[in-house]
Amino acid sequence: MPDNCKHWQALIAEHVLAPDQPFDAALDAHLSTCAACTSTLAEFRATAAALAHTNKPMGTTVSSASVPAGLEHRILTRLHDARREQRTRRTRQTVFAVVGAAAAAIALVVTLASVRDPAAPVRGDRVALAASDVRGDATLESRPWGTQIHLTASGFTAGQQYNLWLERADGSHVPAGTFIGVTATKITVTLASALPTADAIAIGISRPDGTLIVRTTLN
Repeated sequence: MPDNCKHWQALIAEHVLAPDQPFDAALDAHLSTCAACTSTLAEFRATAAALAHTNKPMGTTVSSASVPAGLEHRILTRLHDARREQRTRRTRQTVFAVVGAAAAAIALVVTLASVRDPAAPVRGDRVALAASDVRGDATLESRPWGTQIHLTASGFTAGQQYNLWLERADGSHVPAGTFIGVTATKITVTLASALPTADAIAIGISRPDGTLIVRTTLN
């Protein structure tokens, strides 16, 4: 039986226990293509019908042949397993949602740029940034959560957004935040990346459309 049939069998069991409720459209579509679930529906209905006879007044004869041996146990076991699978799936989805929200919050924190006090001491590895128009340097400061980057450079277009990033050995980029070019000669900002300093092989700046402005290999 395919794993995804556990979900459908839970709905089948609920339908058998509440026959007045119409079939869910998605369940109806699944039954039209799944022989296993169609067989389960017939089996569940047979069990439900047989169990219904046990509520008749005493003296009504119930043929034991109408209820296959062990059928009641099988339907109750399947119902229990299907409901447990649904609870597990809902729990997993909740955990993923919480983790996703936490990751988004962390990403927001590390990508926000802040103006650094020029008088504050900066410790770390300084690298030069040089391109046709851009001149400056960046100091990479290792932190427990990744790398803090102190950028001081000039040559950017006023009002233009720029993306700062660190590069992994596989060539992929880990964002370190964004900043906007200003009319002043030099811009000084502090940004952060989740990539550990030791794992970075290069630092670069590009426009949002991917146009590379400058890239410097790290020692």
